[in-house]
Amino acid sequence: MKPKRIEYIDVAKFLAMILVVFTHSVKESNFVAFVFAFHLPVFFVLNGMTLKIEGQKFGDFLVKKLQRYIVPMFGLGIICVLLDLFVKWLLNNPIPDHFIIIGIANVINQMRLFAIWFLPALFFTDIILFGFHRLAKGRLWLMGILSLLLLGIGILFNQFHNVALVWNFDAAFFGTIFTYVGFAFHHQKLSGLYNFVTKKRIRALLIGLALMTGTYFISQYHYEIEHRHLEMFSRYFMPYYLILPNAVMGSIGFILICRGITNPVFAKPVEMNLALLAFHQILAFPLFRSKLCPEWWANVYNLPVSDPQYILFNSAMTSFSVALIAVIYFIIKYSPISVIVNQPLAGIYRRETSDE
Repeated sequence: MKPKRIEYIDVAKFLAMILVVFTHSVKESNFVAFVFAFHLPVFFVLNGMTLKIEGQKFGDFLVKKLQRYIVPMFGLGIICVLLDLFVKWLLNNPIPDHFIIIGIANVINQMRLFAIWFLPALFFTDIILFGFHRLAKGRLWLMGILSLLLLGIGILFNQFHNVALVWNFDAAFFGTIFTYVGFAFHHQKLSGLYNFVTKKRIRALLIGLALMTGTYFISQYHYEIEHRHLEMFSRYFMPYYLILPNAVMGSIGFILICRGITNPVFAKPVEMNLALLAFHQILAFPLFRSKLCPEWWANVYNLPVSDPQYILFNSAMTSFSVALIAVIYFIIKYSPISVIVNQPLAGIYRRETSDE
């Protein structure tokens, strides 16, 4: 029996993905700095809120995580390589020798390749937090200390190396603390706090708006000083004492706002998040810019981010991405490779048994 889904968490996951798609389409700006302050950490926090560790055997837990993250990483990654080849051919761009072989090799290494790079990072954060849970014997405070120690290792690693590791393991140094925050926030031991801020939608909305307001001002201050925004890797995290707490605050604020506005219309599309993540940059964006609306793109390319025409263009491109990838998602969902979007094999492919 599948666990019952929490509607507002699905809303948060889908709307966060829409923010990812939209901000990937626009130029560096104050708005991008604000959204980037929380838009990747929030996925780790949401992941922690739905993470089931208690009573799990490590072998079963590992298999589930391999199926949820690593199988899609390989499957969607290979499709991305093929789509990248198709787009290059369609746009008459040069195709390097051994393009497919090199692309598949990069998928295997998975070091910041395509937008699906953080799937293995999520995998590692879950495995690490499972280990911390065992070491701490379920004590939340000790799990928090261990997560902070790992964060310290991540900070030192960025200071002296600042490189990506295979399967983006370095991102898990930071992702683990965000996943822990979500795990602790939704844990039964903190049910009093969780129920207080989420039980009434209006209360959750107001608290969320207050937290997001704080995140906005801190992100703008950081952007004006550093002229850069938060990333889930590299030295863009500095100053850590400001950016990391702000990421937690923004993530919780965004989630609580989604609790306040939760709606089945926003919850259902969450199932296409993986496809949307994988294909929006590699397929939808170049098709929209270069094939469907090249003149429009040429007219708005140099406009400031705040210009209504620029906003309208990127909003249209985001909508096109969702519509196009919804079609691709349903094709995959009802195909023999549905597992790469975390969907069961469609009934038409299963051998029917009879009672005869």
